[in-house]
Amino acid sequence: GYRGRIRKTETLEGIKVVRTCLYPSKSSRTLPRLFSYLSFGMSSALIGAWGLGKQDVVLIESPPLFLVPFALFTAKVVRGKAVMMVSDIWPDILIRMGHASEKSMSVRAMLWLEAYAYKHAHAVALTNPGACRQISERFPNLQNVTVISNGVDTQLFRPDLRDESIRRQFGAGPDDSLVGYCGLHGLAQGLETVVDAAELLRDKVNIKFIMIGDGPTKEELLAKAAKKNLPNLAFYGRRPKNEMPAILASLDASLVTLAGRFPGTMPSKIYEALASGTPPIVAKGCEGEPLVTEYGTGRCYEPLDAGEMAQAILQLTEARQQAAGTRQACIALSRRFDRDLIARRTEQILTAIHKNESLPQVNW
Repeated sequence: GYRGRIRKTETLEGIKVVRTCLYPSKSSRTLPRLFSYLSFGMSSALIGAWGLGKQDVVLIESPPLFLVPFALFTAKVVRGKAVMMVSDIWPDILIRMGHASEKSMSVRAMLWLEAYAYKHAHAVALTNPGACRQISERFPNLQNVTVISNGVDTQLFRPDLRDESIRRQFGAGPDDSLVGYCGLHGLAQGLETVVDAAELLRDKVNIKFIMIGDGPTKEELLAKAAKKNLPNLAFYGRRPKNEMPAILASLDASLVTLAGRFPGTMPSKIYEALASGTPPIVAKGCEGEPLVTEYGTGRCYEPLDAGEMAQAILQLTEARQQAAGTRQACIALSRRFDRDLIARRTEQILTAIHKNESLPQVNW
């Protein structure tokens, strides 16, 4: 709806939104993605920032780090305090995924950008305490480091939305176990492991796999699944947002996959699965692992290990006696990450930043 527009200003729920043009790309290749990032950075700073007036705080979302110089320029234009909102720690995660070498020019440039961003930001907010420890160890001079975690709308994602008619649409009967992945089919997700796990469990006729979404690796996954001729795995395109809560609640297990061990990373899919009462099967090495193991809300597997993923699925789906208790544990844990609670906490943090006060303690 914005094609061909250089800049568009609108008001959404009382909030002024300024949109600027960019080159859109969902390619997995480096240059198209980099050009997409840079085109938005330039347009937002050169076209979007002017005329906004004085602002108190400027939130800078990272990744991608390539937007940082433009964002810091914007913060100076509007005279606001820059707050780095770090959802994934670049370039560390790219190195762990094997998509970049520490010796490459691009990684060295990102390491410089990372240090530059933290040095010039008034505060740095990460999504979990593990990420905070990681950054504080590498940059011990940082003063204002805090947690602003992702969360979930517990009024939108609810266990009572479980629906047998939805399960039938995906080929699952009352006695079947429906295992699903819902989200981006991207490089960091390691979704080839799901295809391999489905192959290992193809003789378990009561376990059905579904993968819902789109992304740069979907065509490769479709080709791989077709080559294996898997009767227990079905792919579906993106679904409207309003359909996802009922779909997630209708699963028996939600796959939260990663392409490697990523300390400091907290996949947001975990929160939605918990609130839906759907036990997550989570890749080890991320910050979701202790939530699953300590609170008994699901299972974990070694990233890219299809055998261990298959075993985790079997353990979870065959433990029907414990299923109700596991679902209740998920729901109870999700309340700690209710989005309203996190919004109030975030408001307190941003107010403290604006007033130059000490940041409030965050009990994650």
